[in-house]
Amino acid sequence: MVRPVTDDDIGLKVLREPRDASEQAQIIDIVAIHGIGAHPDDSWCKNVGTAQSPQWANWLDMEDMLPAVAPHARIMRYGYQSQWFGEGAVRQKASTVAHRLLLALKRKREEFLFRPLVFIAHCFGGLVVLKALLDAQHDENEWPGVFASTTGLVFFGTPFRGAEGMSQVEILKAARREYQENEVQPEVLKVLEPGNEFLQEVVDQFGKTQRLANKAQVACFYELKSSNVGKIMGKENQTICGKRKLRLP
Repeated sequence: MVRPVTDDDIGLKVLREPRDASEQAQIIDIVAIHGIGAHPDDSWCKNVGTAQSPQWANWLDMEDMLPAVAPHARIMRYGYQSQWFGEGAVRQKASTVAHRLLLALKRKREEFLFRPLVFIAHCFGGLVVLKALLDAQHDENEWPGVFASTTGLVFFGTPFRGAEGMSQVEILKAARREYQENEVQPEVLKVLEPGNEFLQEVVDQFGKTQRLANKAQVACFYELKSSNVGKIMGKENQTICGKRKLRLP
């Protein structure tokens, strides 16, 4: 089961400070953003132990993983309420999460507004990043440094043209077989539907920014295997956007 997101999990959390904080000119900020139906910390973890004796490894902050290849990075992750089905389900919109992300970045980067910034995003989190960057570009006075300083974007399974092969109807049917009607908040799925107006607008507008001379470098990763929609909402094995959620002890 996916661990519930609590108030303490929400917002920007610093996982790693740069090894040598005295070299300010070399420091970058890396921010990881999870997808829907996921926990902001567990999304980046893998059980390197056994089912009986789990040992959770978070590749964002383990010494021999991301910090090893980015020793001058301040590594953070951003958390938001992402549960849209089951007990405690909440309504959520990409634009709302994007605005709150910008607020958090503004506070956390107050002293270093133009420090290089890299985003790592999974699934719905990638759409949040695009919306945040477009808003930051549109109002640079309100969100100074966010768009101009973003140098890299890494997307894992972000459905830029919708989640083809996983229709909204199928997903909702699977959810409603497992949960009560008042435990399902389907609004967030609309943005994942191919042809969604908001989705097309965000992706198309961001595509135009890639023509700029100082454009951010983009890397996209996705799975080739089909997803089992029946397991997406299952109470025993939960997956979303093609990624299996980790079972917690």
